[in-house]
Amino acid sequence: MKKILLTLLATIPLLNLTAHAQQSRSEEIMKLVTDYYLLERENIHVQFDKNAFMTNETIWFKGYVFHRKINAPSPNTTNIYASLMDDQGKIIETKLLFGNRGGFTGFFKLNSKFNSGKYYLQFYTNWMNNFSEDDSAVYETAVINPQQGSGTALAKADPSKINIDINPEGGKIISGLSSTIGIHVTDCNNNPLAISTVDIVDGSGKIFKQVQLNKLGFGKFDLPANASTNYKAVVTIEDVKHEKTFPVADLTGISLEVNNYAIADKTMIKARTNKATINLLNKQPVYMLVHQDAKTVIMELNLNNANFEQTLIIPNADLSPGMNTIRILDSNLIQLSERLFFNYPKTGLTVDITKTEQSATKQKYQGKVNHSNMNLSLTVLPENTISFDDTNDIYGSFLLLPYIQNQHKASGRHYFTTLSKNKLYELDLFLINQKSKYQWINIKQNPPKSNYPFDLGLTLKGTIPSGIDSKGGRIRLYSLTSGIDENTEVNDNREFEFKNLVIDDSSYVNFTLIKRGLKPKEITITPQILNGSRKFNKPYKPEPHFYTPQYNDETFKNPNIFSDNTSIELEEVKIEGNALKYANSYGNGDLRGYKISDSNANSYQTLLQFIKTYGGFYINENHATGQLDIYTRTINSVNAAQAKPIIYLDNFQLMDYSMLSLIQTSEVDEIYMSSTAIVPSIRNFQGMIKIYLKKGVRPRYLKNNTPDIVVKSGFEKPKLFQNVTYNSVDDKGFENFGIIDWQPNVWSDNKGEFSISIPKMTSKPMKVLIEGFSADGKLISEIKTIDPKS
Repeated sequence: MKKILLTLLATIPLLNLTAHAQQSRSEEIMKLVTDYYLLERENIHVQFDKNAFMTNETIWFKGYVFHRKINAPSPNTTNIYASLMDDQGKIIETKLLFGNRGGFTGFFKLNSKFNSGKYYLQFYTNWMNNFSEDDSAVYETAVINPQQGSGTALAKADPSKINIDINPEGGKIISGLSSTIGIHVTDCNNNPLAISTVDIVDGSGKIFKQVQLNKLGFGKFDLPANASTNYKAVVTIEDVKHEKTFPVADLTGISLEVNNYAIADKTMIKARTNKATINLLNKQPVYMLVHQDAKTVIMELNLNNANFEQTLIIPNADLSPGMNTIRILDSNLIQLSERLFFNYPKTGLTVDITKTEQSATKQKYQGKVNHSNMNLSLTVLPENTISFDDTNDIYGSFLLLPYIQNQHKASGRHYFTTLSKNKLYELDLFLINQKSKYQWINIKQNPPKSNYPFDLGLTLKGTIPSGIDSKGGRIRLYSLTSGIDENTEVNDNREFEFKNLVIDDSSYVNFTLIKRGLKPKEITITPQILNGSRKFNKPYKPEPHFYTPQYNDETFKNPNIFSDNTSIELEEVKIEGNALKYANSYGNGDLRGYKISDSNANSYQTLLQFIKTYGGFYINENHATGQLDIYTRTINSVNAAQAKPIIYLDNFQLMDYSMLSLIQTSEVDEIYMSSTAIVPSIRNFQGMIKIYLKKGVRPRYLKNNTPDIVVKSGFEKPKLFQNVTYNSVDDKGFENFGIIDWQPNVWSDNKGEFSISIPKMTSKPMKVLIEGFSADGKLISEIKTIDPKS
């Protein structure tokens, strides 16, 4: 942890009591900050496949968890909760997702019961309950029920209402001092407006200044020290004037002016005050604290009757990279002013994508990031889609939002995709208009305590039924579907616990009581998952939205929104005869598919026999131990171990191959295989097997005389992306709302290179959003346009 303590003291004897008191106060400030940020913090970013959905679609997403202290993917976070809620904040569904090395994936399946409108997704961990600040990630999405029309999902904001925010730099206007005033103008739903100027008028209605706004609605101007009172900001839209009165100036205080874009590699901080404040301070020192979490710089300001202003120039190398907070504190540690600023990076990450080859159904591309070992996700959409939200990205989620009060979205990509002095200026313009999430009163008085545990997997608890002698025994937990084979002691109260389990929701399990000298006994137990359902103590309450009164009919009938003036028709593929019904499912196009016939079932009794014959895989089955290994026949290098395929059963990835030995070929509908398929992974995977069982068939491994024991509240099972089928990819419906591909797990190698295969659905240009982070915490969020014809 980097700590810098700078005190600008007069040259006086070291034993001077005043100097000791000042030094002690600086150390007290440092201790307060250090204690407040002692517990580690984690932040979450989520990328979605798109942001507007029909009710017969699925919301797919990939999440990233960032550890703030180490500035890298969170290595230990495993239990992440995702809640889907309506526009009133009512939770519709909550899922437990498994995180691994900072990443997680998931989905929410929609249906016809969803009404058209806005919906929200909140992601959090149990550990986040320890903090007074809300560190959860919240996202807005639109859902359209074609039977109802678009409703409020695509509605425009009520033009009669807008927001005008006046934000003096440092937090307050101080009487007799010049000030920099930030202005932010949005519609009533906090989205940018198509306006470029704001008029500043004085009490007589005379225009004092016209302020320019950027495309996000931010601007600023200087208010001179001798300015009169009763200023207003005036915005005129469609001949209607909207006004906001400036806050009243405080008689005392200290104003701040920060500039980190004028002088290369340096940040200039200017503090000003007036005579009334100097008299109130009564020669007591004033401190300037600059910090990013617990990383601190502390300076004593030299403000007095002979010096009402002080300018400090700090090398950026002495400040923490990223977001910093400046606080001016008096000798009683009361905050007088506050300002956020960003120590801007010099370099960033970029990605290049080049087409390599194409077939009748696929287009293959080679990607390269200028950094190694990236964990990426990407979505491919029509170029002119309206189902894309440009206000949420990984830069905003990890670099900006963790420090800003009451914000759930920030266009970080706007500031960080192309690094420049102009972008740094715009970022500072944004930060002038923000307040810190971390209130000084909490830092002084309310350091967080670890009252809520950091969950690492699940804890399963059970009790041995009465009538069974369990003294001195152990209980074995076995689950083929989740790959678990563990045992633990039974205590004197006939209870047992398994901790740190990774067990899928609705998994079948077996319990066996083991006692020395006795035959193992399978027993029926109703287990409990103790930490599979965690509530968040800061549930999200959506802000009220206001819409133009005619939103429903006008939006729904607009032919530019839906094909045929009604809706996009999305339907399942209809299969007849012996055609392969899953051939067009995601990932199957590069695999060889087999429809299992009665002849196949008669020739190959077990599924493993069929895989060995047709798949090109090597199978090592130990009947004594039940251990089963499947390898490709290719070894990539002299010293490399044999690669294993990734295997899916009904779209759920198998962690334990041994269950395949119990599946009969007659139970299988279709199987897709390739021993040479490239699997993006940092693990030693090569090749893929995807198995689809016949509907209504219950595999033999679930057929026994022991009653079914199903564990609820486990982790959501991983599932492969499966697109809906479009009647047409040439109409406005697909262009506005369709999706071409979603790939949540793309890994680059140590050269930053990766390969992707995109379905060949359209000949028109496609928009590709790529996001992710590296093992050492480097971020990327970039939009590329690729033309299938080039």
